[in-house]
Amino acid sequence: MAVMNRMRENTKTILMILVVAFILTIIIDWGMGGFKTSQPQGVIASVNGDEIMYEEFYQAYQDELRMHRERTGAEAEGYQLQQIENQVFERLVQQRLLSQVIEDIELKATDEEVLEEIKNNPPEFLRQNEAFLDSNGVFQMSKYQAALMNPQANWAPVEQYVRATLPVKKLDELLRASVVVTDDEARLEYMKSNAKRKVNYILYDASRYTGSEPEPGEAELDAFYEDHKEEYREPEKRVLEYVLIETSPTAADTQATFQQAEELLQDARRGEDFAQLARIHSQDPSAENGGDLGYFGEGAMVQPFEQAAFAAGEGEIVGPVQTQFGVHLIKVEDRKREDGELQVKARHILLKFEVSPQTRESMLDEASYIAEYAKESDLATVAAAENFTLQTSQPFEKEGFIPGLGLEPKVSRFAFRSKQGDVSSVLYLDRGFLIASLAQIMPEHIKPLDEMRDTIVAQLKAEKRMQLALEQCRAALGRIEAGATIDEVASEDSLEVQVSDLFTLSGYVTGVGREPRFVGAAFGLDIGDYSQPVEGTRGYYLMQVVDAVEFDESAFQNQKESLKAQLLQRKRGAVFGLWYSALKERSRIKDYRGQYL
Repeated sequence: MAVMNRMRENTKTILMILVVAFILTIIIDWGMGGFKTSQPQGVIASVNGDEIMYEEFYQAYQDELRMHRERTGAEAEGYQLQQIENQVFERLVQQRLLSQVIEDIELKATDEEVLEEIKNNPPEFLRQNEAFLDSNGVFQMSKYQAALMNPQANWAPVEQYVRATLPVKKLDELLRASVVVTDDEARLEYMKSNAKRKVNYILYDASRYTGSEPEPGEAELDAFYEDHKEEYREPEKRVLEYVLIETSPTAADTQATFQQAEELLQDARRGEDFAQLARIHSQDPSAENGGDLGYFGEGAMVQPFEQAAFAAGEGEIVGPVQTQFGVHLIKVEDRKREDGELQVKARHILLKFEVSPQTRESMLDEASYIAEYAKESDLATVAAAENFTLQTSQPFEKEGFIPGLGLEPKVSRFAFRSKQGDVSSVLYLDRGFLIASLAQIMPEHIKPLDEMRDTIVAQLKAEKRMQLALEQCRAALGRIEAGATIDEVASEDSLEVQVSDLFTLSGYVTGVGREPRFVGAAFGLDIGDYSQPVEGTRGYYLMQVVDAVEFDESAFQNQKESLKAQLLQRKRGAVFGLWYSALKERSRIKDYRGQYL
């Protein structure tokens, strides 16, 4: 790699710039640099004119990364970083919106309300505090109340928390209090589950008329295209060229894993407790149980693991055994026969093949040099010179799925804020390190008729087939109205009469699927009545109701109050989400994250 070798001879200053640039990309995956547009300096977002500053977001983001690390024992990587960023951003936006609403309607927490809340309704984080739990982990109000009387305790932080959150709680209570459930809603809910219909039906499937439908003419194509032009509008799209250095274990990483397994094997054979070794070192979920897998028979485990376990004697420790999951050490603790089948009880230690820090650092080093050199030249030239595969994406929309890469918002943001030919810094993905170049900008446009011709022809033909199905269904209904039976009509049209199960208003109809028009038509008929042609997704139905379970007023009255209570709980659970979505929709929220380098 001649070019790379030459670049590695450059000054420490260049290397430091690259390292710092990458660290900043890791910390905030959309970067920490300057702005490309004219939004106020240091502003991440604006919510109805109320600015969220970069420092506030950054601190909240770091706090969330720390909590993730404490919760999982691992650093957030790849898409996890994107999820955490989005969660923090949404939380800050929500705080601003709720604060604005609370201020507008003058919701306040009085001293008396704060005191009452602290005394009788402690926050959840206090309810989880070990000092107030009994031996079974249950919160004890008596312990909490006693702590409140301790003059040495500092309750100021709790008071501040309650004073800040109580208005939000009052807002939620106001929203919930506005929810009501009427008798009519309860009646409909009862009807959905209890009223039923059973029908005989004929389906005039539109696909029967394939080949019988006339070819659309040019005038028809033109008219259809003009009527549906907006449906053919293509949003702006971008195309990337990119080099992806995938982070995968090297031969040295694999050898290191085997070496660790050998060392653990020797420790176990020297008498160290296998279960404790599993708790400390195993990367399998069974680690918390000392690697215990319980009893298992043949076919329960992957073949190499099973063969080693069944070949070992009781008390024997075997390994390393390689499977698609990694390297295993296995200790057989018992063997027995159950219903004639041999069962083995075993523990295991799993070590996964993972990329070492040294390998990751080496790959980052390569990616950083490629990115820096490509900005001076172009990515295609550098990829060719350094023997890396240059890949080209299919066109993709903003924040959409990127073929070959998946949902990668930071990559999409680079593509949609850049000029053609721009080269990205190193972008950190789950799969590795990406260096991208914007290869093409495809402006928003309406697809021309020639491009849509085949699609329109197919749509017009489908409509004509549906029309033929409708005409034959109407003719069948006419014959029934003239005295024929549904069986006679079906036989004349070389079709079969299908019989449904009893189905409800909200249910699935066997043989039909979820067809709201079909269900609605059935519930509009009495026993023995025939329907008009009913449009479905596959064609037209002609049906006759043959059985019905009608609405039972007495049973409904017995269940009405419990139904209303269930509906009230359901509606209250959804009311905040619905209200908040509407609030966001009518608010002016400006997201500047995508404008950071």
